[in-house]
Amino acid sequence: MIKSETIRNAFINFFKKNGHIQISSAPIVPENDPSLLFTNAGMVQFKKWFTGEEKPQHLNVVSSQKCIRAGGKHNDLDNVGFTPRHHTFFEMLGNFSFGSYFKEKAILFAWEFLIKEMNLKKEKIYISIYNEDSESEEMWRKISGFSNSKIIKISSSDNFWSMGDTGPCGPCSEIFYDQGSELDGGLPGSKNQDGPRFIEIWNLVFMQFNKKNEKILNLPKKCVDTGMGLERITAVMNGKTNNFEIDIFKKIIGKISTITNTNITKDNVHNFRIIADHIRSIIFMISEGIIPSNEGRGYVLRRIIRRAAKQMNNLNLHNPLLYKLVDIICEEYKETFFELESAKSFIKNALYEEEKKFLITLSEGSKLLEKEIKFCKKEIFPSEIIFKLYDTFGFPIDMTEQIISKKNFKVNNEELKKLFDNQKKISKKTWVGSGDKKNDEFLSKIGDFCKTTKFVGYESLFLKSKLLKVIKNNKFLDNLENNEDCILIFEKTPFFAESGGQIGDSGYILENKDKIFQVISTQKNESGVFLHYGKVLREKKILTGKNYDLLVNVDKRKKIRNNHSATHLLHESLRKIVGEYVSQKGSLVSEEKLRFDFTCNRVLTEIEEQNIEKIVNDVIRENYKVSVDMLPIKKALDSGAIGLFGEKYPDIVRVVTISKKKDPKETDFVSAELCGGTHVEYTGEIGSFKIISQSAVSSGVRRIEALTGEKLNAYLTNKIKLVEQIKQLLKTNEENIFEKIKNLKDENKSLKLDSKTTFDEIKIEKKNLEQLKKYKFFWQIISISPRELKAFSDKIKLVLDPDIFLIISKFESKISVLVCVKESLTKFYNAVDLLKKILPMVGGKGGGGKNNIAQGGGVDSSRIEEIPKFIKSLIQ
Repeated sequence: MIKSETIRNAFINFFKKNGHIQISSAPIVPENDPSLLFTNAGMVQFKKWFTGEEKPQHLNVVSSQKCIRAGGKHNDLDNVGFTPRHHTFFEMLGNFSFGSYFKEKAILFAWEFLIKEMNLKKEKIYISIYNEDSESEEMWRKISGFSNSKIIKISSSDNFWSMGDTGPCGPCSEIFYDQGSELDGGLPGSKNQDGPRFIEIWNLVFMQFNKKNEKILNLPKKCVDTGMGLERITAVMNGKTNNFEIDIFKKIIGKISTITNTNITKDNVHNFRIIADHIRSIIFMISEGIIPSNEGRGYVLRRIIRRAAKQMNNLNLHNPLLYKLVDIICEEYKETFFELESAKSFIKNALYEEEKKFLITLSEGSKLLEKEIKFCKKEIFPSEIIFKLYDTFGFPIDMTEQIISKKNFKVNNEELKKLFDNQKKISKKTWVGSGDKKNDEFLSKIGDFCKTTKFVGYESLFLKSKLLKVIKNNKFLDNLENNEDCILIFEKTPFFAESGGQIGDSGYILENKDKIFQVISTQKNESGVFLHYGKVLREKKILTGKNYDLLVNVDKRKKIRNNHSATHLLHESLRKIVGEYVSQKGSLVSEEKLRFDFTCNRVLTEIEEQNIEKIVNDVIRENYKVSVDMLPIKKALDSGAIGLFGEKYPDIVRVVTISKKKDPKETDFVSAELCGGTHVEYTGEIGSFKIISQSAVSSGVRRIEALTGEKLNAYLTNKIKLVEQIKQLLKTNEENIFEKIKNLKDENKSLKLDSKTTFDEIKIEKKNLEQLKKYKFFWQIISISPRELKAFSDKIKLVLDPDIFLIISKFESKISVLVCVKESLTKFYNAVDLLKKILPMVGGKGGGGKNNIAQGGGVDSSRIEEIPKFIKSLIQ
């Protein structure tokens, strides 16, 4: 069998021989592209090169791009496992030209690679072209010698390619391969073109237009964008008509069979294929820091994991198993996507936790479904229940349908479709714009006028440099007057530009030792041009082409670098105490404090926080050396250095290592990270470290805020001062403060209770007793402690004996709700269910109890007058 890796390498080497530069795959989370949820084609990372927004770094490039099509416009999720070629994750081989060559060479390269390099039979090849593209038709005749029967004109959008509603586009030419007459299907453009016989293997897009606001404009240069799915061409090269029979899938499917102890049959093969496809998407998505959640990319990931887990469940397995497939994928891609190896522990943990949650959900969903089946008296099962089970609990639709069909219920598919269509519209709102925001267009194009700024701030905080540009209101000026805000661009700079969570430097621009410009912040654009934001301080003009002295705020820089180095120590300490799966999800490093977001599914205990602080402070006191090396990216990651998941790093990276000894293998504590930030030379310069807060950011992500050095000293001084003030106020010593405060709190609570009305003093409002159909309903709004509500409910039962009743209490700014249902009516009305429908009206959730009595609360009193009417409507 010809391996996919062999074909990938052959493709890249062929184009490298023909004057193309190899570009590594972009992350699957698009950079600065709010129009896409995922990178879904090879050209995504080159969009701005096509449009002319950025100057291409190379004229001709070749790449193998990792792609996801499982959300938004390009969504193949529901077809996976049931067709031979649909995948949620795939690799797109592509060659691109940005004004160097166009149609003729693109066609020639494709022909030579397929016929001469891959040795495909010429008679098996068919070509489709855009109906109006006579130029491509002529070139294909010339290069291939094909007649009219082999070059098919297509007038539809199938042969006019575009990435989306906006962006680069153009006519294309698709290359098809005939898999044999024993398969169904016709040529492209025919009625049965969707059959499996003729498979598209390569698409050559002649990118010459740009869609913008429903207009089609010419691009600055005629470009070429091609795409050939690695999985498809590997299947063709091996004489396979199904992609799931190539090397990578055969290995995964074999592993699934082993861990499930299940043989593959024609009845269950789709289960194996869905898992084999989905596990690749899951692993690549998590490797870039995407974690399961209820919106955007996290929602797509959660859905894919649950679909795969459901297939595992169908193979009669009820334990988390997907995580056991991680090793085989990482091993398969270790040469091409070597970053997977360093993320392996994180991937396994995240996948295991999510699968475990889903299996619990399946169990709870089954119980809930059985309960709904019990109470359903109609022939058609409620669509709302089916949808709720799926949308809220993640319970698979097909599983629901299987269970209810056994109970002789029917499904209203049209009604169910409407619910799902509406949900898709809502979900789409969370997808559109979920990419990074586009940078200011003017500032992003400055690289066309300025060379990349030389940064010397690692070595020096003061230097002389030439002023290249002055920018105000997105215009270049030759000079500026007193007190005007603007942006300055210099030939070189000691000012660090904001990146990697570290804020930009501030300081001053000097002329003859006079401060003439205050730098408030430093940023940089995508081309590496540093932008010094600030304002003129003197009446003298600032002139382009002139040399000035640049001085960084030294004190602020020191505090920032202390916090940045402490962030690295914190990261490694978390990995030691919580687990190696901990991964950075974001950070903020300023002169005031450090903030670190990391993956974790639980609150850190007080003991864990103390242990983390101890490790960091021990390293600070030991005064470890901080060293910086420039290494090839693969060597850096192989050595154990940690990078941010999803970040696209250059070929040579900066590695910051904190270690006691020169050989990291000889020491217990080593922090090694890919980092462009500024750092201390020795950890002792940090001074001290303390965690001041821990909080949740989102599902599976927590945040730690901490202080170091002088800021920590000031913080502790204020705390000590506060304790002294409390001691004086309470007239007690330090040992008794806690006990004194507790006693005061208990005394205050007792006084409050004494001043409140008890349930014995409350008059029952008999006028609120109503007849609803054949049931007696009662409600009352009162003000007593939540602990006394049950006693008051017993009083109501004795006096009025209602069938269903509701008590709402406003007590100490909190709202408590109690719902009671007669035992004889619990087959029809459940107190817990009624309560859970009410609680959102008082800003609450949860609550609980039994089917005849339930209690919960909230904090919002604005709608309590609406509750009786609402519950009456539920009863009726």
